Amino acid sequence: MGTGSWQVRFGINGAAGPAAASVPVPAAPTALLRMQRPLGMVLGVLGLILVLGIVGIVTAAVRESRLTPGLQPDAPHRHRAALAGVLALLVAIFAVYLGGRWWNVEAADYASDLYHSSDLRTTLNGDNLDLRIGDPDPKSPGGWKPLKTADLLLDHNHLMHLYAIREPEMDAVFHLHPAPDGDTALAEQLPAMPPGTYKLFGDIVYRNGFPETEVATLTIPAGLPSVPLSPEDASAAPPPLSHGDLGPTCKLPDGYTMVFDRPANLTANTAYALRFHLLDATGKPASDTQLYLGMPGHAAFVKSDFTTFAHTHPDGSAAMPAVMLANASTAASEPSSASTMPDMGGMDMSSMTPGMNMSTTPSGPISPTVEFPYGFPSPGRYRIFIQMKHANTVETGVFDAEVH
Repeated sequence: MGTGSWQVRFGINGAAGPAAASVPVPAAPTALLRMQRPLGMVLGVLGLILVLGIVGIVTAAVRESRLTPGLQPDAPHRHRAALAGVLALLVAIFAVYLGGRWWNVEAADYASDLYHSSDLRTTLNGDNLDLRIGDPDPKSPGGWKPLKTADLLLDHNHLMHLYAIREPEMDAVFHLHPAPDGDTALAEQLPAMPPGTYKLFGDIVYRNGFPETEVATLTIPAGLPSVPLSPEDASAAPPPLSHGDLGPTCKLPDGYTMVFDRPANLTANTAYALRFHLLDATGKPASDTQLYLGMPGHAAFVKSDFTTFAHTHPDGSAAMPAVMLANASTAASEPSSASTMPDMGGMDMSSMTPGMNMSTTPSGPISPTVEFPYGFPSPGRYRIFIQMKHANTVETGVFDAEVH
């Protein structure tokens, strides 16, 4: 399977006629599996038997194939057979050698293509944060090749969704949206942030629909200018992890409350539909809920040791550009066909880009209850950040979950 954003297609035929749907699946090799020693020994013995068998067949054919039945080979026949056997052995050894060289080259090529996240480089000048994404490249100036912003797709109206979470207590979190600054950089004027070291998680989507999360560390000094959050950004200042479990209820700054229907027991590698409710100041379901970046809500699941980060939506964790590209590709082809999605078969990406803008105009009332499908990948403590919007105010509820 080639690296890139693939899709699983479903063909459906019902009373309303045939239809098709696609689910994008990012695919990339992440590890090179070594052959187990017992299996290697068995295959080595079988290979030796095969080589000896080839030599034996050639030797017997030269020695006896032209003899009259019942006669024994004489000395010249035996000499020719021995010489043919030696030549056959040399040819077999050379063939094995060439096969080994070919295999090593193929393995090296595969190893060079193992997936690794791009580097995220940060520069802080006052309260202006400069972000550049790239990869090591000996042929480029400075040994590093930056990614062009033109190679990214808008996801919910933004090229990057940046979460900044203060280490190690997770007692400050910011959901920011850096904007393009030239051909190879993104920039963000930081709001007032408590000083300290922050773990950065930047979600991006490449033009072929492949999503990636860039990771970096940023130190915020004391005394940054007090700049308010932009309307689509969000922040929270929850109690630190060391203060214990936050519980299923989160009081919000404007008097609203967010409630987590937390299951009694959470286990790793189990699929959940995690439900959250937004209540108004009177404790009733909020009636002024709005879409936030085109969705009823956004969630970030972060393990306490920062080894796991997942930015998800009520529709799942697939990036919206990948979903839209998959749907467009499915509509343009037969439901039963299967293909990769590098630029979606030559699709005009420039015409697709405007479609990546997620409308914030709801088609009807927005429910104050939102569900996020998620499965915790490993046991441990997680902190969950939920963003919902009401009356033009973006709220961030913070909850803890202990996973067994």
